[in-house]
Amino acid sequence: MADPQLVVETGRIAVVRINRPEVHNALNASVLAEIGKAHRRLTNDPVTRAIIVTGSGSRAFSAGADLAEIAELEAVEAESMLRAGGSVMSQIEQSSVPMIGAINGLALGGGFELALSLSFNISSVNASFGLPESGLGLIPGYGGTQRLALAVGTPQALHLMLSRERLDADRAYALGLTVAPPVAPDALMDAALRIAEAVADGGPHANAAILRSVRATRSADAVGLDIEVRAAAAAISSSEGREGIAAFRSRRTPQFPDCNLREDGRGS
Repeated sequence: MADPQLVVETGRIAVVRINRPEVHNALNASVLAEIGKAHRRLTNDPVTRAIIVTGSGSRAFSAGADLAEIAELEAVEAESMLRAGGSVMSQIEQSSVPMIGAINGLALGGGFELALSLSFNISSVNASFGLPESGLGLIPGYGGTQRLALAVGTPQALHLMLSRERLDADRAYALGLTVAPPVAPDALMDAALRIAEAVADGGPHANAAILRSVRATRSADAVGLDIEVRAAAAAISSSEGREGIAAFRSRRTPQFPDCNLREDGRGS
């Protein structure tokens, strides 16, 4: 039986739709695992020439990780979960079939990290993008620190992560995070399908070779990804992370105590 949290439509143009609109399509371990399974199945289907990834409803592509799932995790558990999800992101980044994000609302945290793993993205005018984890005492854990820097350059990536600025659709397009001017929400899927049809008209071996050749020097670095996931797991289980998650779930401002970064090891 298919997981109702993920809807997959097959064909020449396949559509993968995250289907948790009641929680802004938050990514939990089950959804990420199902995305990985769907990707493997679709890329092994000789009919599939392009894959569109989007979210159910108009409010969110995905607003990020499911904080209810990670709230009580210890570092070892968090690292295992992050590595599993990160493996799916890397699998998508290395896809032999072009993958197009149709960003239909919030793409925050893990949702933005998923978008960064895709071949390229388009968006509706109501889309917004960001990696706001530091406001909760956390850091991106699915490759965001690496792929955002590759996409927009190190200074822009650091500014976006440290300031937690949320990019609107026009700013995301200006930075090259999307490849076409944003469209009306009800026109997004038609626009994505038009682009996907054009992509699918190319030779599948040629398309795969283009993806492989570009990634030869532009993929996320394995060392950087490993450093990120270890730091992200430590942050989830830290007192700072616990306070940030609790504050978010209680809809209050987190209270982070002063600390000596050299003494606690997180800043060395």
